[in-house]
Amino acid sequence: MKPLEWAKHVAVFVAAVFLIWLGGVLPVVWPRYSAGVDPFAGMPAPTLSGLLAAWPIYIALAIVQALTFHYVKRFATPIFLGGVFLAALVFAMRYAQVAPLA
Repeated sequence: MKPLEWAKHVAVFVAAVFLIWLGGVLPVVWPRYSAGVDPFAGMPAPTLSGLLAAWPIYIALAIVQALTFHYVKRFATPIFLGGVFLAALVFAMRYAQVAPLA
């Protein structure tokens, strides 16, 4: 692969990790935001050890990204990122324990 293609893959991978975070945070943040409460109050800041603890997810994400880019020839990036966000959102909505708003 050319350096530009590597850069594209790295950028999409970083965007996918961000979308996983956003999909996981959204079910907790949105009800608080709608109620007029600071949505990030009491939420701990991410740490490097916390981010590295999810390494199996990153490996799975890289495999899915490689397969998507190999088999989907047109619009691979939006399809991949949309799928990642929807999967993260569905899992988060299923398993999140939303705290009381007050």
